[in-house]
Amino acid sequence: MITLGTAGHIDHGKSSIVKALTSIDPDRLPEEKERGMTIDLGFAWFALPSGEKVGLVDVPGHQHFVRNVIPGLTGIDAAMLIVAADDGWMPQTEEHLQIIDLLGIDRGLVVLNKVDLAEADWREMVKNDIVAHLACTSLEGTPLIEVSAKTGQGIDGLKTAIEELAVDVRQQDIKKPRLPIDRVFNIKGTGTVITGTLHHGSLSLGDEIVILPKGISAHIRAIESYKEHLAKAVPGSRVALNLSGVKKDELERGDIIVKQGQETPLSRFLDAELRLLPGVKQPLETGTEVSVFFETTELPARVIGLEGKEVAPGTPAMVQLRLDREVSTLIGERFILRKSSPAETIGGGRILDPLAERYQLKTAAQELDRLIARRKLDLDSLVTTELLKFHFAVRRRFLSDSPFSEAAISKSIEGLTQKGKLNARGDWLVGGDFWIDQTRKLFDVLAGEHKAEPLKKGLSQAEAAAKLALPPELFAALVDELVSTNKIIRSEDILALSSHKPMLSGGQSDMENRIIAAIGKNPTAPPTRTELLQSLTGASNVLRYLLEQGKVIELPDGILLSAAQYRSTRQKVIDVLKSKGQIAIQDMAAITGFSRKYSIPFLTRLDQEGITKRQENVRIPARKLE
Repeated sequence: MITLGTAGHIDHGKSSIVKALTSIDPDRLPEEKERGMTIDLGFAWFALPSGEKVGLVDVPGHQHFVRNVIPGLTGIDAAMLIVAADDGWMPQTEEHLQIIDLLGIDRGLVVLNKVDLAEADWREMVKNDIVAHLACTSLEGTPLIEVSAKTGQGIDGLKTAIEELAVDVRQQDIKKPRLPIDRVFNIKGTGTVITGTLHHGSLSLGDEIVILPKGISAHIRAIESYKEHLAKAVPGSRVALNLSGVKKDELERGDIIVKQGQETPLSRFLDAELRLLPGVKQPLETGTEVSVFFETTELPARVIGLEGKEVAPGTPAMVQLRLDREVSTLIGERFILRKSSPAETIGGGRILDPLAERYQLKTAAQELDRLIARRKLDLDSLVTTELLKFHFAVRRRFLSDSPFSEAAISKSIEGLTQKGKLNARGDWLVGGDFWIDQTRKLFDVLAGEHKAEPLKKGLSQAEAAAKLALPPELFAALVDELVSTNKIIRSEDILALSSHKPMLSGGQSDMENRIIAAIGKNPTAPPTRTELLQSLTGASNVLRYLLEQGKVIELPDGILLSAAQYRSTRQKVIDVLKSKGQIAIQDMAAITGFSRKYSIPFLTRLDQEGITKRQENVRIPARKLE
């Protein structure tokens, strides 16, 4: 499938050539019939001898309707620039060429029409003039075909040239169907119908779709392309969709149809590379209001320069387009800028980031390097610069707003991972430099904790995670990596640097002795944590150290035992269990001297360790005791 867009000055025969090729009159509006000129977009098609279908988009030539030209030329596969042999190059020919060039359309044909009305020497002069105007544009070197739509001269040769052109034009199916709506209407007995040119993927009968930016869900009830009812429409084809679940008044030109589940995020801020036409007389000042055109959308916008307070004509510059509502666009999408007074095309460019943040002039410079790095729009650059912006991203639907397939994106990710430029961690992607920064930050956080609290075993994982800018899954992956390489130590929920060894100073060792003595002072009625801290001023840090080192054991209810006392008492309980098969509270009193106040917390601790389990009013072994 190939879609051609006509371009050229008013009355140079665009619609006549379309009719000569297709036998279809693209002027569909009554006013167009009455005035004898195209006002809005017209559509027609014909079949090549090979059987391949060619769609034709006919655009207005009058300067007052240039705003209707851009939706017709956006997204076409090739352009057919038409020049009347008796008139030659005219103002709207030039503006249409500028739009074609700004949209990056580099395939096409030049058609010299009305050759029956011009002498040979005049035709040669016009052809030379056309070649001169095409120099240094996207259509430089384009074949020129001489025809007369009125007499039919050269039409067969034009069809042959179009067939040769079609061989080189094939839209790739990247499984991301996207259909910008250019017409919406009702058919009695059928319902809502939309038309547009399908890009990037296929749509099938019965597909559930979403219309962006409105977020309206609908269902494809029927598909028609070039007068044929289809089960599936392929990229590059002109398509009419009969939709259920949506009313005509809910849709408009500029809305985008995508498959359900493939919605792209919306934004009011678009970072872009802009090129003003060399003929623009004055630089464009930051904050200037313009109309921006992309796909079939037209919106008011303000242009904010990211490299200064104005954009000079002829030189590409980084800008931010600030729109009055959210839109769905793709990375690399071409756009056109026009001013309303006077009404003229002033420039165009490519969207580099369709999900930009609003910048102030003083902070815009921070974003420039990233945008400059992705201006080539090659896939590796898009992957790395996307991670420069977000630092990490979920792998699923990563770069879903790019014109690349998931397979191509995965291949790029694998190559960049092998080069160390990014890290793939399960379902996550992380920028290589950012991963290194987060590793260093975790080291710094732990080192700071060890310095502030030298007696603490370390920092809890929750506290450490709160100080890093990572989602839980990535934080866990970072910790696992550092533990596996012995760069940090994980003890239960506590993290520490491998080099960290909590040690008591001389004065603190004295406090350790006082704590152990206080705990062992009354073996049958040991103190609680609260009671001990009340009796020993300044013991808190040393007690925490002894608990972490296992030199002191804390039972439920805060009861404290020395490690030696706890081991001795536990062994006594185990001995009873081995001999009697169970132990009761009264048995605890007999072998330890504990009252019920201490016996229950001690047995609860053994339950927690998996040594005992409760059975009615006694404890029995929870496992085989050695």
